Amino acid sequence: MKKLITKIEGEALLHIKGDEIVEFAEIEFYQFRGIEKYLKGKHFMDALVINPRVCGICGHSHLIATTKAIENAFDALITKKAKLFRQLTLNFEIIENHIKWFYITLFPTQIKDKKYMFKALKLSQNISKAIALIAGQYPHTSYAIPGGITSDITYLELTKVKSLIQEILAELTLFEDLEVFFENLPKDIGKSNNRFLVADEVDITQIYEKKNQNYQYVTYKNIFYEVGPLARQKNNIQQVYNKYEDSIYSRIYARLFEAVQLLKENLEICNEIDLSEESYIKPNITSNKGYSIIEAPRGILIHEIEILNEKIQNYNIIVPTQFNLSSDKIIFSAAQQALIGEKKEYIDTIFKCFDICSVCIGH
Repeated sequence: MKKLITKIEGEALLHIKGDEIVEFAEIEFYQFRGIEKYLKGKHFMDALVINPRVCGICGHSHLIATTKAIENAFDALITKKAKLFRQLTLNFEIIENHIKWFYITLFPTQIKDKKYMFKALKLSQNISKAIALIAGQYPHTSYAIPGGITSDITYLELTKVKSLIQEILAELTLFEDLEVFFENLPKDIGKSNNRFLVADEVDITQIYEKKNQNYQYVTYKNIFYEVGPLARQKNNIQQVYNKYEDSIYSRIYARLFEAVQLLKENLEICNEIDLSEESYIKPNITSNKGYSIIEAPRGILIHEIEILNEKIQNYNIIVPTQFNLSSDKIIFSAAQQALIGEKKEYIDTIFKCFDICSVCIGH
Protein backbone atom coordinates (compact mmCIF):
# COMPACT_ATOMS: atom_id res chain seq x y z
CA MET A 1 0.00 0.00 0.00
CA LYS A 2 1.20 3.47 -0.90
CA LYS A 3 0.00 6.47 1.09
CA LEU A 4 0.73 10.05 0.06
CA ILE A 5 1.07 12.42 3.01
CA THR A 6 0.34 16.05 2.15
CA LYS A 7 0.29 19.38 4.02
CA ILE A 8 3.78 18.90 5.45
CA GLU A 9 5.28 21.78 3.47
CA GLY A 10 5.39 19.38 0.55
CA GLU A 11 4.66 15.68 0.37
CA ALA A 12 6.00 12.31 1.46
CA LEU A 13 5.16 8.87 0.13
CA LEU A 14 4.81 6.02 2.60
CA HIS A 15 5.19 2.42 1.45
CA ILE A 16 3.14 0.48 3.99
CA LYS A 17 3.07 -3.29 4.56
CA GLY A 18 0.28 -4.94 6.52
CA ASP A 19 -3.50 -5.22 6.32
CA GLU A 20 -5.17 -3.45 9.26
CA ILE A 21 -1.94 -2.99 11.25
CA VAL A 22 1.27 -1.40 9.96
CA GLU A 23 3.93 -4.10 9.81
CA PHE A 24 6.57 -2.02 8.04
CA ALA A 25 6.82 1.54 6.73
CA GLU A 26 9.29 2.91 4.23
CA ILE A 27 9.48 6.70 3.87
CA GLU A 28 10.17 8.36 0.54
CA PHE A 29 10.73 12.04 -0.22
CA TYR A 30 11.02 12.90 -3.89
CA GLN A 31 11.57 16.67 -3.98
CA PHE A 32 15.06 18.03 -4.66
CA ARG A 33 16.19 21.64 -5.09
CA GLY A 34 19.96 21.50 -4.75
CA ILE A 35 20.62 24.60 -2.64
CA GLU A 36 23.92 23.17 -1.39
CA LYS A 37 25.14 22.79 -4.97
CA TYR A 38 23.89 26.25 -5.87
CA LEU A 39 25.94 27.78 -3.03
CA LYS A 40 29.28 26.51 -4.41
CA GLY A 41 31.33 29.34 -5.87
CA LYS A 42 29.19 32.06 -4.28
CA HIS A 43 30.57 34.65 -1.86
CA PHE A 44 30.11 33.43 1.71
CA MET A 45 27.80 36.38 2.49
CA ASP A 46 25.38 35.19 -0.23
CA ALA A 47 24.54 32.22 1.99
CA LEU A 48 22.86 34.62 4.45
CA VAL A 49 20.25 35.44 1.81
CA ILE A 50 20.00 32.05 0.07
CA ASN A 51 19.81 29.68 3.06
CA PRO A 52 16.75 31.20 4.77
CA ARG A 53 14.88 30.19 1.59
CA VAL A 54 15.46 26.52 2.44
CA CYS A 55 12.23 26.75 4.44
CA GLY A 56 9.31 29.17 4.64
CA ILE A 57 8.61 28.30 8.28
CA CYS A 58 12.07 27.98 9.85
CA GLY A 59 14.06 30.28 7.58
CA HIS A 60 15.32 32.23 10.58
CA SER A 61 16.84 29.04 12.00
CA HIS A 62 18.74 28.54 8.76
CA LEU A 63 19.95 32.14 8.93
CA ILE A 64 21.25 31.72 12.48
CA ALA A 65 22.85 28.37 11.62
CA THR A 66 24.50 29.90 8.53
CA THR A 67 25.81 32.88 10.48
CA LYS A 68 27.21 30.71 13.26
CA ALA A 69 28.91 28.36 10.79
CA ILE A 70 30.69 31.31 9.15
CA GLU A 71 31.60 32.74 12.56
CA ASN A 72 33.02 29.36 13.55
CA ALA A 73 35.20 29.41 10.43
CA PHE A 74 36.44 32.93 11.22
CA ASP A 75 36.71 32.56 15.01
CA ALA A 76 34.47 35.62 15.15
CA LEU A 77 33.32 37.30 18.36
CA ILE A 78 29.89 38.78 19.04
CA THR A 79 28.51 40.83 21.92
CA LYS A 80 26.07 39.58 24.53
CA LYS A 81 23.47 41.96 23.08
CA ALA A 82 23.73 40.33 19.65
CA LYS A 83 23.53 36.84 21.18
CA LEU A 84 20.40 37.73 23.14
CA PHE A 85 18.62 39.29 20.17
CA ARG A 86 19.41 36.24 18.03
CA GLN A 87 18.06 33.93 20.74
CA LEU A 88 14.98 36.11 21.10
CA THR A 89 14.06 35.90 17.42
CA LEU A 90 14.95 32.21 17.19
CA ASN A 91 12.68 31.51 20.17
CA PHE A 92 9.88 33.44 18.48
CA GLU A 93 10.24 31.32 15.34
CA ILE A 94 10.09 28.11 17.40
CA ILE A 95 6.96 29.37 19.19
CA GLU A 96 5.25 30.36 15.94
CA ASN A 97 6.11 27.04 14.33
CA HIS A 98 4.68 25.03 17.22
CA ILE A 99 1.41 26.97 17.23
CA LYS A 100 0.95 26.76 13.45
CA TRP A 101 1.89 23.08 13.40
CA PHE A 102 -0.56 22.22 16.18
CA TYR A 103 -3.59 24.06 14.82
CA ILE A 104 -3.00 24.00 11.04
CA THR A 105 -1.09 20.77 10.34
CA LEU A 106 -2.04 18.38 13.14
CA PHE A 107 -5.50 19.48 14.29
CA PRO A 108 -7.26 18.82 10.95
CA THR A 109 -6.23 15.14 11.11
CA GLN A 110 -8.79 14.75 13.93
CA ILE A 111 -10.84 17.97 14.21
CA LYS A 112 -12.27 19.73 11.14
CA ASP A 113 -13.45 22.93 12.87
CA LYS A 114 -11.76 25.87 11.12
CA LYS A 115 -11.92 28.11 14.19
CA TYR A 116 -8.68 26.54 15.38
CA MET A 117 -6.92 27.56 12.18
CA PHE A 118 -8.03 31.16 12.64
CA LYS A 119 -6.79 31.02 16.23
CA ALA A 120 -3.34 30.03 14.96
CA LEU A 121 -3.28 32.81 12.40
CA LYS A 122 -4.13 35.47 14.98
CA LEU A 123 -1.40 34.31 17.34
CA SER A 124 1.04 33.98 14.47
CA GLN A 125 0.48 37.57 13.37
CA ASN A 126 1.60 38.91 16.74
CA ILE A 127 4.70 36.70 16.75
CA SER A 128 5.63 37.86 13.24
CA LYS A 129 5.21 41.48 14.37
CA ALA A 130 7.58 40.87 17.28
CA ILE A 131 10.25 39.36 15.01
CA ALA A 132 9.85 42.16 12.47
CA LEU A 133 10.39 44.80 15.17
CA ILE A 134 13.81 43.27 15.82
CA ALA A 135 14.82 41.87 12.43
CA GLY A 136 13.16 44.37 10.08
CA GLN A 137 11.01 41.78 8.29
CA TYR A 138 9.68 38.26 8.61
CA PRO A 139 9.95 35.68 7.12
CA HIS A 140 13.39 35.41 5.47
CA THR A 141 15.19 37.88 7.70
CA SER A 142 18.86 38.66 7.08
CA TYR A 143 19.60 40.77 10.13
CA ALA A 144 22.04 38.28 11.66
CA ILE A 145 25.47 38.51 10.02
CA PRO A 146 28.94 37.22 10.93
CA GLY A 147 29.98 39.38 13.88
CA GLY A 148 26.54 40.25 15.23
CA ILE A 149 23.34 41.84 13.98
CA THR A 150 22.56 44.74 11.65
CA SER A 151 19.76 46.33 13.65
CA ASP A 152 19.91 48.76 16.58
CA ILE A 153 16.67 48.29 18.48
CA THR A 154 15.24 51.21 20.42
CA TYR A 155 13.78 51.04 23.91
CA LEU A 156 10.32 51.75 22.47
CA GLU A 157 10.59 48.81 20.03
CA LEU A 158 11.76 46.49 22.81
CA THR A 159 8.79 47.61 24.94
CA LYS A 160 6.45 46.79 22.05
CA VAL A 161 7.99 43.32 21.81
CA LYS A 162 7.34 42.72 25.52
CA SER A 163 3.75 43.90 25.12
CA LEU A 164 3.20 41.47 22.24
CA ILE A 165 4.57 38.58 24.33
CA GLN A 166 2.16 39.37 27.16
CA GLU A 167 -0.74 39.60 24.70
CA ILE A 168 0.12 36.20 23.20
CA LEU A 169 0.39 34.56 26.63
CA ALA A 170 -3.01 35.93 27.60
CA GLU A 171 -4.65 34.44 24.50
CA LEU A 172 -3.14 30.93 24.62
CA THR A 173 -5.47 27.97 25.21
CA LEU A 174 -3.06 25.29 24.03
CA PHE A 175 -3.57 22.68 26.73
CA GLU A 176 -7.36 23.00 26.72
CA ASP A 177 -7.32 22.49 22.95
CA LEU A 178 -4.95 19.54 23.35
CA GLU A 179 -7.64 17.66 25.27
CA VAL A 180 -10.17 18.49 22.54
CA PHE A 181 -7.78 17.00 20.00
CA PHE A 182 -7.57 13.74 21.96
CA GLU A 183 -11.31 13.30 22.58
CA ASN A 184 -11.50 10.38 20.13
CA LEU A 185 -7.82 9.48 19.82
CA PRO A 186 -5.75 7.14 22.05
CA LYS A 187 -2.97 8.97 23.85
CA ASP A 188 -0.53 6.06 23.95
CA ILE A 189 -0.13 5.40 20.21
CA GLY A 190 2.97 6.23 18.19
CA LYS A 191 5.61 5.02 20.64
CA SER A 192 9.06 4.93 19.13
CA ASN A 193 12.68 4.07 19.94
CA ASN A 194 12.84 6.04 23.19
CA ARG A 195 16.20 7.54 22.18
CA PHE A 196 16.71 11.30 22.12
CA LEU A 197 19.41 13.70 21.00
CA VAL A 198 19.87 17.43 21.62
CA ALA A 199 22.37 19.85 20.09
CA ASP A 200 24.49 20.24 23.22
CA GLU A 201 25.31 16.51 23.17
CA VAL A 202 26.40 16.27 19.54
CA ASP A 203 29.95 15.56 18.42
CA ILE A 204 29.93 16.58 14.74
CA THR A 205 32.39 13.79 13.85
CA GLN A 206 29.85 11.16 14.96
CA ILE A 207 27.13 12.25 12.50
CA TYR A 208 26.70 9.91 9.54
CA GLU A 209 24.61 11.12 6.62
CA LYS A 210 23.62 9.22 3.50
CA LYS A 211 21.06 10.52 1.05
CA ASN A 212 19.95 9.96 -2.48
CA GLN A 213 17.10 11.34 -4.55
CA ASN A 214 14.34 9.65 -2.54
CA TYR A 215 15.60 8.55 0.87
CA GLN A 216 17.31 10.07 3.90
CA TYR A 217 19.59 8.39 6.41
CA VAL A 218 21.14 10.25 9.35
CA THR A 219 22.50 8.50 12.42
CA TYR A 220 24.50 9.54 15.45
CA LYS A 221 27.12 7.01 16.55
CA ASN A 222 25.41 4.59 14.11
CA ILE A 223 22.07 4.81 15.94
CA PHE A 224 18.80 6.50 14.97
CA TYR A 225 17.69 9.17 17.44
CA GLU A 226 14.62 11.36 17.81
CA VAL A 227 15.31 15.09 17.84
CA GLY A 228 13.00 18.01 18.57
CA PRO A 229 10.85 19.34 21.41
CA LEU A 230 10.36 15.98 23.16
CA ALA A 231 14.13 15.49 23.24
CA ARG A 232 14.60 19.04 24.56
CA GLN A 233 11.75 19.02 27.07
CA LYS A 234 11.68 15.40 28.27
CA ASN A 235 13.10 16.26 31.69
CA ASN A 236 10.73 19.21 32.08
CA ILE A 237 7.58 17.17 31.40
CA GLN A 238 8.65 14.14 33.39
CA GLN A 239 5.20 13.42 34.80
CA VAL A 240 3.65 13.28 31.33
CA TYR A 241 6.57 11.29 29.96
CA ASN A 242 6.45 8.76 32.80
CA LYS A 243 2.81 8.05 31.95
CA TYR A 244 2.86 8.11 28.14
CA GLU A 245 6.56 7.55 27.31
CA ASP A 246 7.56 8.62 23.78
CA SER A 247 4.01 8.44 22.47
CA ILE A 248 2.12 10.88 20.29
CA TYR A 249 0.70 12.58 23.39
CA SER A 250 4.12 13.25 24.92
CA ARG A 251 5.42 14.47 21.56
CA ILE A 252 2.59 17.00 21.16
CA TYR A 253 2.56 18.04 24.81
CA ALA A 254 6.30 18.78 24.69
CA ARG A 255 5.83 21.19 21.78
CA LEU A 256 3.01 23.07 23.47
CA PHE A 257 4.90 23.19 26.77
CA GLU A 258 7.95 24.54 24.95
CA ALA A 259 5.93 27.29 23.26
CA VAL A 260 4.74 28.61 26.62
CA GLN A 261 8.16 28.18 28.21
CA LEU A 262 9.91 30.14 25.45
CA LEU A 263 7.41 32.99 25.61
CA LYS A 264 8.25 33.40 29.29
CA GLU A 265 11.96 33.06 28.53
CA ASN A 266 11.67 35.81 25.93
CA LEU A 267 10.28 38.19 28.52
CA GLU A 268 13.36 37.50 30.65
CA ILE A 269 15.66 38.02 27.64
CA CYS A 270 14.03 41.39 26.91
CA ASN A 271 14.77 42.50 30.47
CA GLU A 272 18.38 41.30 30.22
CA ILE A 273 19.35 43.12 27.00
CA ASP A 274 21.66 46.11 27.34
CA LEU A 275 20.81 48.37 24.39
CA SER A 276 23.96 50.41 24.89
CA GLU A 277 26.19 47.51 23.83
CA GLU A 278 27.53 47.27 20.30
CA SER A 279 25.49 45.24 17.81
CA TYR A 280 28.41 44.23 15.59
CA ILE A 281 32.09 43.34 15.84
CA LYS A 282 33.84 43.10 12.46
CA PRO A 283 35.37 39.63 12.01
CA ASN A 284 38.71 38.78 10.43
CA ILE A 285 37.93 37.01 7.16
CA THR A 286 39.99 33.86 6.59
CA SER A 287 39.90 30.74 4.42
CA ASN A 288 38.72 27.95 6.67
CA LYS A 289 36.05 25.40 7.50
CA GLY A 290 33.27 25.98 10.02
CA TYR A 291 30.10 24.42 11.30
CA SER A 292 27.14 25.14 13.55
CA ILE A 293 24.74 22.95 15.49
CA ILE A 294 21.59 24.68 16.74
CA GLU A 295 18.12 23.75 17.94
CA ALA A 296 15.58 24.69 15.27
CA PRO A 297 11.80 24.30 15.79
CA ARG A 298 11.84 20.67 14.70
CA GLY A 299 15.15 19.70 16.30
CA ILE A 300 18.88 19.64 15.57
CA LEU A 301 19.96 21.68 12.55
CA ILE A 302 23.54 21.40 11.26
CA HIS A 303 25.30 23.66 8.74
CA GLU A 304 28.84 23.03 7.48
CA ILE A 305 30.80 25.45 5.28
CA GLU A 306 34.22 25.52 3.62
CA ILE A 307 35.48 28.97 2.57
CA LEU A 308 38.45 29.70 0.29
CA ASN A 309 39.29 33.28 -0.75
CA GLU A 310 35.86 34.38 0.47
CA LYS A 311 34.08 31.90 -1.83
CA ILE A 312 32.09 28.86 -0.73
CA GLN A 313 33.87 25.66 -1.74
CA ASN A 314 31.45 23.24 -0.06
CA TYR A 315 28.25 23.54 1.93
CA ASN A 316 26.26 20.85 3.74
CA ILE A 317 22.96 21.08 5.59
CA ILE A 318 21.44 18.40 7.81
CA VAL A 319 17.90 19.15 8.95
CA PRO A 320 15.84 17.70 11.85
CA THR A 321 13.46 15.81 9.59
CA GLN A 322 16.41 13.83 8.25
CA PHE A 323 17.06 12.55 11.79
CA ASN A 324 13.44 11.72 12.60
CA LEU A 325 12.36 10.38 9.22
CA SER A 326 15.33 8.41 8.00
CA SER A 327 14.32 5.24 6.21
CA ASP A 328 15.94 1.84 6.58
CA LYS A 329 14.84 -1.77 6.08
CA ILE A 330 16.73 -3.30 9.00
CA ILE A 331 16.90 -0.75 11.83
CA PHE A 332 14.11 1.81 12.12
CA SER A 333 14.15 5.56 12.52
CA ALA A 334 11.91 7.30 15.06
CA ALA A 335 9.04 7.84 12.61
CA GLN A 336 9.26 4.34 11.14
CA GLN A 337 9.14 2.75 14.59
CA ALA A 338 6.24 4.97 15.70
CA LEU A 339 4.11 3.72 12.80
CA ILE A 340 4.89 0.01 13.14
CA GLY A 341 2.26 -1.89 15.11
CA GLU A 342 -0.40 0.83 14.85
CA LYS A 343 -3.74 0.84 13.05
CA LYS A 344 -3.67 2.29 9.55
CA GLU A 345 -6.34 4.83 10.47
CA TYR A 346 -3.78 6.57 12.70
CA ILE A 347 -1.02 6.85 10.08
CA ASP A 348 -1.63 10.48 9.13
CA THR A 349 -1.74 11.75 12.71
CA ILE A 350 1.23 9.71 13.95
CA PHE A 351 3.37 10.70 10.99
CA LYS A 352 2.56 14.40 11.33
CA CYS A 353 3.18 14.42 15.08
CA PHE A 354 6.90 14.59 14.22
CA ASP A 355 6.30 18.01 12.62
CA ILE A 356 7.73 17.05 9.26
CA CYS A 357 9.23 19.54 6.84
CA SER A 358 9.36 18.10 3.36
CA VAL A 359 10.95 21.17 1.74
CA CYS A 360 13.80 21.17 4.26
CA ILE A 361 14.57 17.56 3.32
CA GLY A 362 14.43 18.57 -0.36
CA HIS A 363 16.98 21.34 0.10
